[in-house]
Amino acid sequence: MKYLLQFLTANKKILFLIIFSSLLQAFGTLLVPYFAANVIDKGIVEKNVPAIITIGLQMLAAAGFTALVSLWGSYLCADLAALTGKHLREMLFSKTQLLSVKEFNHYSTASLITRTTSDITIIQQTIIMITQMILPTPLIAVAAVIMTAVISPSLVFIPLTAMLLFFLVIGLLFLKANPVSKTIQGRVDTVNRLVRESIVGIRVIRAFDNSSYERGRSDNAFTEYADNVIKLNRIFAAFNPVVWTIMGLTMAAVVWFGGYQVLQQKILIGSISAVTEYTILMLIYLMMSAMVLVMVPRMMACVDRIKEILDIVPEITDPVEKLTISKTDNKQKIVFQNVNFSYKGAERPVLEDLSFCCESGKTTAIIGGTGSGKSTVAGLMLRLYDIQSGQILMEGKDIRTISQEELRERLSYVPQKAFLFSGTIADNLRMGHKEATAAELKYAAEIAQADTFIESLEAGYDSPVAQAGTNFSGGQKQRLCIARALVKKAPVYIFDDSFSALDFKTDAALRAALKQEMKEAAVVIIAQRISTIMDADQIIVLDDGRIAGMGRHEELLATCSVYKEIADSQLTEKEV
Repeated sequence: MKYLLQFLTANKKILFLIIFSSLLQAFGTLLVPYFAANVIDKGIVEKNVPAIITIGLQMLAAAGFTALVSLWGSYLCADLAALTGKHLREMLFSKTQLLSVKEFNHYSTASLITRTTSDITIIQQTIIMITQMILPTPLIAVAAVIMTAVISPSLVFIPLTAMLLFFLVIGLLFLKANPVSKTIQGRVDTVNRLVRESIVGIRVIRAFDNSSYERGRSDNAFTEYADNVIKLNRIFAAFNPVVWTIMGLTMAAVVWFGGYQVLQQKILIGSISAVTEYTILMLIYLMMSAMVLVMVPRMMACVDRIKEILDIVPEITDPVEKLTISKTDNKQKIVFQNVNFSYKGAERPVLEDLSFCCESGKTTAIIGGTGSGKSTVAGLMLRLYDIQSGQILMEGKDIRTISQEELRERLSYVPQKAFLFSGTIADNLRMGHKEATAAELKYAAEIAQADTFIESLEAGYDSPVAQAGTNFSGGQKQRLCIARALVKKAPVYIFDDSFSALDFKTDAALRAALKQEMKEAAVVIIAQRISTIMDADQIIVLDDGRIAGMGRHEELLATCSVYKEIADSQLTEKEV
């Protein structure tokens, strides 16, 4: 709850106004029974028509005042809930941006989406109901007991007994509902995950004619979620008849004992009416509070799930005293010195004793079989993971001694899996350079061999991009991702197997354009096709996480058996 309390105390003005409106609402609500008692005693009993009209108008004014205050309070409660949701979503988003890849992968995408949307929505709804319905309840209950005591001290035991019974019922309800509420949001995670898979993977499902199996999986998840909700609703369903029974017994007790006191001429008839209305108001507010309180266990489960993310201490953090990389003539842009890296829980390192240098004006290529650690090298350069031993230097400084923001500002990256964001083509190309001009976008697209198909579109660079770029082919997405990296001017460019979807003609044209354009930058190309890296100034051959060879194409053919084996499997004798 510390995050909620921290935010609520930060909005003291709204919170104070809500409390003030609750006081006014309680005052106005309690005035109505008082005027009703006066109408009976001073108007109806005494047959005083002017008194009936005067007191009736006063009662109408009190009711109107209470309605306006209640409307104002509702607005304030909605405002507070909306700001709370905004605050929590901002905190969640900021936290997820700080997590390492390993930490991020610990929670599924569906779970993080559910926490950011459904969980926070439930918290918002509960905050509205708590501030609107529960906050005035203690005031109404205390005032009702006091007013009843003023009218007739002997009748006070009736509302007090009713309150005690209510608290017992609510306590039992919490004991039953709490464990069920905690499991519901986990079921929502599962439902979201399966629905997302069935939508994203619709082509694969249809290609394998697997609709019936997926329908069965989804039905099971829906059934489990429905069973939990039904079980919770059954617990709540038992609450209503019990509440109405308590209310009926309380009213009967008021009329019975109150009527007896009227006959004894100890109190007036109007006073009985007032006590009845005070008791009814108290019970109604208690009932509304109880209906809200049954939502609290589920809200607490949502708060715990959000707290679970917010309490994570990021594995990769910036140093307290950050170094800055000043402009320098150092041509050694990235240097790996005896780097060893392994994933948590792995039996052996993914990379062992890795040492090489990427210089400006030169192209460094990394090749190797599947699982040899090629993409891991790119992740280490970006500091998506931290190494266990050794050093990775950026222009002479250990990347762990500079901020992640500054490090990534000096790198331009094309991921292995081409990913585009919803928006327009221009929006995606400007991701690394917000102020890029239309001419700069076109120039980058020409180098990436993407200008032809972009200009063939009706809206050109303003053409819409669907979520994840699903309205473009694999090759088009790769070229757009390469153009996006080129728009961001950086000393180092990393291409992580980003030519795999291109045909050989486009690949060759793109590499020629890149070589011409990036004469001053350090270029790192991770590839599986030898044809993509044959012209590289330095080729690093990885085999099972170790460097099996390093040199140019011709040297490696003569000295590295692993590289020769890859070349023989991909190229003809003439091409070799």
